Amino acid sequence: MATASKSRRAAKPSPRSEPPLLEWISAAIGLVCALVAIGFVGWDALTGERSPPEIEVRLVAVTPTPHGFVTQVEAINHGGSSAAQVTVEGVLSGQGEPETAQATLDYIPEQSRVSGGLVFEHDPRAGRLVLRAKGFADAS
Repeated sequence: MATASKSRRAAKPSPRSEPPLLEWISAAIGLVCALVAIGFVGWDALTGERSPPEIEVRLVAVTPTPHGFVTQVEAINHGGSSAAQVTVEGVLSGQGEPETAQATLDYIPEQSRVSGGLVFEHDPRAGRLVLRAKGFADAS
């Protein structure tokens, strides 16, 4: 019986002391991805464009509702810095007194766009609608 138990112990494979090749490959891929991401962030921090925000406001759609006309707008920041508390104004003329609506967009990152809405009593499609960004706060 002592011989049978010894042969069972000898038949067991010994645990490997080195990690398998697949672990090394996975670790190398993860390291390369992390270094590339850190490199891009560092490169942008050192050489990125730091121009002031350039906000463009565009009309997206007009939707009639029981309480007026919702004008969906899109504010696009073409600049190299973020903008906070962006005030968007729409002035509708051509139907008597000019009608003004405003909205404040919380944050527009550099080179991105944010949507919002303005509400008018009259249909903006029937008059002349002028959209513009009135002001913003420094987001940095």
